[in-house]
Amino acid sequence: MKHQIVKTVATGLLISGLSFGIAAEPLGTFHILNHLDNYGNLDLRNKPYDELPAGLVVKGNLNIAKTSIKRLPEGIDIQGSLDASNSALNRLDKGVSIKGYANLLGSQIKRWPPGIKLGGYLNLADTPLTSLPPRLRVKGDLSLIRTPITQLPEGLVVDGNLYIGGSQIREFPNTMTVKGNIYLGGNRISKWPTKLNLGGAVAP
Repeated sequence: MKHQIVKTVATGLLISGLSFGIAAEPLGTFHILNHLDNYGNLDLRNKPYDELPAGLVVKGNLNIAKTSIKRLPEGIDIQGSLDASNSALNRLDKGVSIKGYANLLGSQIKRWPPGIKLGGYLNLADTPLTSLPPRLRVKGDLSLIRTPITQLPEGLVVDGNLYIGGSQIREFPNTMTVKGNIYLGGNRISKWPTKLNLGGAVAP
């Protein structure tokens, strides 16, 4: 009987441990140390976290791919690049700064807010994106492939290539700059800009 009780308790502890391991939780200071490498990269890919602390500073890259994290909190400073592919991310708060690129492929982002500092390309492919801010500037490629977005913002500037295949974009704004190529991906454009600064070519 005593042996059976011990066995049951041990089994219960094991089950509890497994449950705790897969339950989503906020990212704390001690958690950060566990996932930080010598170069300042914070790798949370496929980890059981659902919240980042406000004002977090990451000296390298931040990887939250395949996590339950839904937002980048106010004042977060990513001094490398962001990988949020196939994550639950659906919101960026004000004051977010990303020195490198932002890969949001397959995330849940619907709106890219104004005032976000971004130093590289922006990949929004396969997201439910419907809105980009006026006069958005992307210092690299901009991918809107297979998104439901219907229009590009007025005064858009893309320093690299623009990809819109599979989106709902059928008209371009009056003023737009693309320093690379425009890849239509089969989309038929019925209205072109009156002022288009294009550095490359248009691919159908």
